[in-house]
Amino acid sequence: MKFLNVIVILCVFFLASCFSNKYEYIGEKKVLDSDNLYIKFYQKDVFEHISPIRFELLNYKDSVLIYRKYLTSETPLLPNAENFEPFLYDSILYICYPYPEVKVIEIIDKSKSHLSRDSLFKIIKKQDRKLIDTEKL
Repeated sequence: MKFLNVIVILCVFFLASCFSNKYEYIGEKKVLDSDNLYIKFYQKDVFEHISPIRFELLNYKDSVLIYRKYLTSETPLLPNAENFEPFLYDSILYICYPYPEVKVIEIIDKSKSHLSRDSLFKIIKKQDRKLIDTEKL
């Protein structure tokens, strides 16, 4: 019986050590309509295989402009960032996952910081009529 207990304990520790519960880098994408911006995507490494995703915006000098902000919550573990589409329009950063579903809208130009998400979405919707605001779903 003791031997069985030891095996069970070892299995539990092994399984627990396989998942770091930290955000792991899953890829990066160039921001469309931008000359020098790109986004890195990170997903939490958890046992459940459904976990949140965060992103950070960087420039070509690898300076972080937006540090690890929330993007999605219950997302299946992804092997890469292939289905994310980051865009920049009129100094408004928006990320689709998958396109045309807008998950995040961020302001790069602080002069627009007074605008609500709805107002910002209306601005980017004029540029691309296919966009869908996922906060309204």
